[in-house]
Amino acid sequence: MIAEATTPVVNKPNPTRTETLSFDRMLVYEQSDYNGSIVRYQILLNSKTGVMGFDKKLASMSLPAFGDGFTFATGQPDGSYRIYVNDPGEGKVILRYSTGRKAYASAFSSTCRQNFSRRYRLTGQSQQVNGFMAKQYQASLGRKDMEYISVAKVGFNPYPLYLFNELELEAKLPDAHSINFVGRLTSGELLIESKKVYYSELVNGRPAVSTLKLVYYGPMNYSFDATGYRWR
Repeated sequence: MIAEATTPVVNKPNPTRTETLSFDRMLVYEQSDYNGSIVRYQILLNSKTGVMGFDKKLASMSLPAFGDGFTFATGQPDGSYRIYVNDPGEGKVILRYSTGRKAYASAFSSTCRQNFSRRYRLTGQSQQVNGFMAKQYQASLGRKDMEYISVAKVGFNPYPLYLFNELELEAKLPDAHSINFVGRLTSGELLIESKKVYYSELVNGRPAVSTLKLVYYGPMNYSFDATGYRWR
């Protein structure tokens, strides 16, 4: 009897599922301090899902703890964050963080409005900025010093941006002039500009001024390859 030849069965490894995070909008903020130094940072937005993206180079992040391992971060509209790290020992991992849970509660908007109305007053000025209609408000910072902010209604939640530096991370956005207006602005309000004028403190004979302003909002085609990353 002649034995029939059998074809060996080869178990092919399952191909890794490709995962891409896409963003179609970008916000660019410019921060300037009293000495005139200027830093710009860029935040990504998926306008359909509301997810914000933080690229370490685009966002001008400081990363003393993560070093070269930090690759990307996302902020979800529910207050959770995903930090993508390429660790030399563990490989590609995703770390989960969250902050500011109270800020995402439905009743928090009324708290914001109360806090805002106690501090700020309309100046009567408004302007069109990057497609947003922004109203200007002012507040006293003391006997001489003043704060001016411009705010616009938007169709996405900026809280993932406002709260990023509140995470227990050493990865930080530039924060010489804080963008965290949670507790004063509602989840549907975007900071267009914050300007602090210190008449009590002179620089080259002029009042010291610190500003943070949105200099661009518009289309951006950006994607991050999240293939192979797993939850730690």
